[in-house]
Amino acid sequence: MQQADNLGAVPGVDHGFCSINDPLRPETVFICKQVHSASVIEWQADQVPNTLEADGVFTREHQAIAVITADCLPVLIASENGAMVAAVHGGWKGLQGGIIANAVQRFADQGIPVDQLRVAIGPSIKPCCYEVSEGFIGQFQIDQGHLWRDGLAPWSFAQPTPLLPPRITPPYARQAGSAWFDLSGYGVMLLQAAGLKREQIEVSKVCTYCTSPTFASYRRRTHHPQEPKTLIYSWIARSDR
Repeated sequence: MQQADNLGAVPGVDHGFCSINDPLRPETVFICKQVHSASVIEWQADQVPNTLEADGVFTREHQAIAVITADCLPVLIASENGAMVAAVHGGWKGLQGGIIANAVQRFADQGIPVDQLRVAIGPSIKPCCYEVSEGFIGQFQIDQGHLWRDGLAPWSFAQPTPLLPPRITPPYARQAGSAWFDLSGYGVMLLQAAGLKREQIEVSKVCTYCTSPTFASYRRRTHHPQEPKTLIYSWIARSDR
């Protein structure tokens, strides 16, 4: 199980990024029915896990909440006093739809300003392994280009080197004119657009495709269909410590 230093320093909060069958994760965890939306809901005691369509959940209670991923961003958020936590599933559709701003607004609605948030982005597919089409890039520039008007777009046309030594060979380009998309970099842009400072955000360097065969990667399984299907379980909970 992996943990983020910034969330580990928040009093009264436990968290982890792990496999779905990791013995260290809490026994009872609430998960939404993830549909790549921008919806963030509040946990309620009568809710049945994996039935409510949403891609983010927050709570002030002592209930572990989580998202499941297999390349997308798992985003865990806590107030610096440990009073409120959230788990967000960030695929490009939900991110583009505004799920980051919606999650930050949920904290603001509870009286917790943006400068009191701590955010950890867990293992996800990195630009070394996330090839996207020329058409995707063109439409993304039209829809989201305002975010990087004065900086670099979250993609490159040359395949980047992995951030960590790869244990699995990164994929080769399969399309002409394609680009390599930085999903976690895009997530950081959205967090900053929502008012966070870069020092409030910790980003895992782990690429779900190439860093380790134990990490779930939907993209890698499309290239290597013989691999068993698995998931990353990213959870956070207010604890009694």
